[in-house]
Amino acid sequence: MTTATQESVVTPERFNSGMTWNQYLAFINSEENFERLTPGGQPRGDANVERFIRNMGAWQVSESGRAALQSLPRLKMLVLGEDWCPDVYRGLPVLAEIAATAGWELRIFARDENSDIMSEFLKDGQHESIPTAVLYTLDHEYVGHWIERPAVANEHMASMQKLFSRQEGESEDEMRARIRESYRALQSSDEWASWRDATVDEIVELVESNA
Repeated sequence: MTTATQESVVTPERFNSGMTWNQYLAFINSEENFERLTPGGQPRGDANVERFIRNMGAWQVSESGRAALQSLPRLKMLVLGEDWCPDVYRGLPVLAEIAATAGWELRIFARDENSDIMSEFLKDGQHESIPTAVLYTLDHEYVGHWIERPAVANEHMASMQKLFSRQEGESEDEMRARIRESYRALQSSDEWASWRDATVDEIVELVESNA
């Protein structure tokens, strides 16, 4: 993570070169994006776009969340993401709505083409976890950053770890099918929905503690 004594690669000019929300939505649905491979070397396809759009319409900021966000100082938000990632196609629409509600300037960067930025904000100093949201003042002073998912989501995912190992008498294919089904169920669950509100709460707390 960049500290006050280190020079960040994110200059005001670099920040401004990022995509706006509308530009990002166009990008993830473009041939340019579909031609990019995932880190595992697999084609992206357009199924990720469908998941992304579905999550965009699934949530609104609560009245209390809206009041809290609008009470915060004006800031800039940089977000790193890749649309194949479930935490991104769930969480980035939330971050975009947070920025819009708070009146913040938002710029989005594809992680895999901006590894120098990502290296400044690694989770636990080693993981390229996304989405990562970095907040700056309007004068481009670093405020703080938020990574991947809210604490309540991490707690819930930890409780599910036993689901991600092979059960007695289960084949590899059966395990993979069960995991896919469990994850699909999670994405339509109350827990998945509640993570969005928790993200608002954590961003508000981050700003109130550091701005």
